[in-house]
Amino acid sequence: MKRIRFISMLTLALALMGAAPAQAQQQEQKAFKAHWYVQPQAGISWTPGEASLGKLLSPAAQLSVGRQFSPVFGLRLGASGWQGRNWQVTPAEEYKWKHVQASLDATLSLSNAFGGYNPSRRWNAYAFLGGGLNIAFDNDDANRLAAGHPVEFSKVWDGTCYSPAVRGGLGVEYALSERVALGLEANVNMLPDKWNSKRGTDADWQNHLLLGVKIALGKTTQRTIATEEPVRPAIEEKPVVEEPKPVVEEQPIVSQPVEKTPTTAAVAEEKAPVVEQPVAEKKDEVKIYFAFNSSRISKQEAAKLRQVANYMRSHRDMRLTIEGYASPEGRRSYNKALSGWRAEAVKQCLVSYGVAAARIKTEAKGEVQLGDAKESRSAICITIE
Repeated sequence: MKRIRFISMLTLALALMGAAPAQAQQQEQKAFKAHWYVQPQAGISWTPGEASLGKLLSPAAQLSVGRQFSPVFGLRLGASGWQGRNWQVTPAEEYKWKHVQASLDATLSLSNAFGGYNPSRRWNAYAFLGGGLNIAFDNDDANRLAAGHPVEFSKVWDGTCYSPAVRGGLGVEYALSERVALGLEANVNMLPDKWNSKRGTDADWQNHLLLGVKIALGKTTQRTIATEEPVRPAIEEKPVVEEPKPVVEEQPIVSQPVEKTPTTAAVAEEKAPVVEQPVAEKKDEVKIYFAFNSSRISKQEAAKLRQVANYMRSHRDMRLTIEGYASPEGRRSYNKALSGWRAEAVKQCLVSYGVAAARIKTEAKGEVQLGDAKESRSAICITIE
């Protein structure tokens, strides 16, 4: 289809960039911080019609305000539009109209979703899906042509035309600094057939190619607590049996039974095999608690993870499984995703403390009732050697 060609080059660029290796595995000690941003954009729009591509291009602009909730997921509210343009074939004559569209988009960072969060990464590819309301006006050209071509312009409208819109697209941005990034975005908007005033049975399309800048309204990362020399945290403490003290045995009395009461040393010897458990069966747990409907790690919980990271860095053969949980309020599908975000947040914090990501496994357990509500809003770190 013609409209697919409009974003083919951008899709190819995103694919090549996604295949590029990550810049580095060892990141600075920074964690993601939720933030607001503004995103002004301008470029060209293409309304598919019965003319060559060059005759169907018009100016376009978009202004958005968004909130990045996690390294992967965000929402943005925006207004886009400017001018629509199409042609009457016989005789060849163009007509134009104005429009503006209010939209709400759910955004997904493809780079962070598939490559992991990396605060030093410059390039970011993203996708979005959303919908909104399109308001078209100033349709005098089409009404003038409809007077001579009533059949061709059987769906002409006058005044203001309100239409629902479904949209989606891809984008790529390059970070100039922590708070400023340049971006290129292609989006496709599907509208009812009457939008361009011409007769037809298929949906009308409005496609945009926009160049813009994304400005964060605050810091996008937060520096984590500096690591100290490895200390032995609570999770690594194992039972220790004191060495038995020497006991001087008394001379046996002949009149007593041959069977003797075991000495302290003998008792210690009997208990020794119980203490020597195989290391592979040993599991220690640390619980990280979260606020309601949040995957952000507080300073108090980060202190626990610092101890876990110190222990992991001093025990290179140890692996870690992080199980994320959510309390059973709200939708089950959202709670499942929230539990995964919590587990991933714990993993990224440990990575920022110097633990290799390959040694950490995350599991989204979804909603569960573990004691009180606080216990259900947790991520449990389970260490296994």
